[in-house]
Amino acid sequence: MAEDKKTVEVAKVPYISVEGGLPGEDPREKFRYLNILVHSPGGHGKTSFIATACDDPRTSPILVLDYEGGAALRFAKKDPKTYTIRSVRSVKDLNDIYEYLATGKHPYKSVSLDSLTELQKLGLWEFVYGTTPDKTFKGNVIEVKGAEIQHWGKSLNQMSMMMRYFRDLPMHTFFTALTQNLKDETTGKITVTVALPGKQADEIPGIPDIVGYLGIAKTKDNPNQRVMLFQPDGKIVAKDRTDALGIMMEEPTVTKMLDAIWNMYGITK
Repeated sequence: MAEDKKTVEVAKVPYISVEGGLPGEDPREKFRYLNILVHSPGGHGKTSFIATACDDPRTSPILVLDYEGGAALRFAKKDPKTYTIRSVRSVKDLNDIYEYLATGKHPYKSVSLDSLTELQKLGLWEFVYGTTPDKTFKGNVIEVKGAEIQHWGKSLNQMSMMMRYFRDLPMHTFFTALTQNLKDETTGKITVTVALPGKQADEIPGIPDIVGYLGIAKTKDNPNQRVMLFQPDGKIVAKDRTDALGIMMEEPTVTKMLDAIWNMYGITK
């Protein structure tokens, strides 16, 4: 009995990643789009860093979703054609914007959520009260009076889903958050991480490919030099799945990061 012979055309064989990528996915393309969470104390330049996306045609124009109300000042010196600032006052606003971006029928190459600390407040407010609640503060993290364990659980799920949805859009995605110092009551160890309550501070940094801590360093030439850390130092939460950014970057910009990643993975325009 003659054996059936099947001809396989090499050009039609899908790319299969040894890292488990789906057929047709080139793992290098995963890093075409930046998705980064930047955290720091207030006033260290998170929004100013995001504004550097206006200077690169690969990331401009950018849609800035502003919860804190301070983005306009940081973008004031940029060409108005390179950005749009949209105020967000409810979770519904955020959902509507996501659905708009998911259609792909828009001019934007990047989106920024500034900041997750404020977004968490919005979500929790709505779960507990439906509107702006009476609130008290504990450091950088807001505590809503009357919030119960189910509210916190819903808030965590909402935050995680939102970040994943935006992260997976075919565009560059920037998240910001304030920083908090968490103390382990058993060991006394201090961890510098995102200013989110409970499990959110542990789980949210795991979602984006890059988590950068933006700090201020004193150097001989510049006593207020901005430095972004991409590798954990035993205290500060940071990471870089691309392995392209090194330990830290002085005076970080979106262009510097994108150049480093694209050069490593041979990504072209």
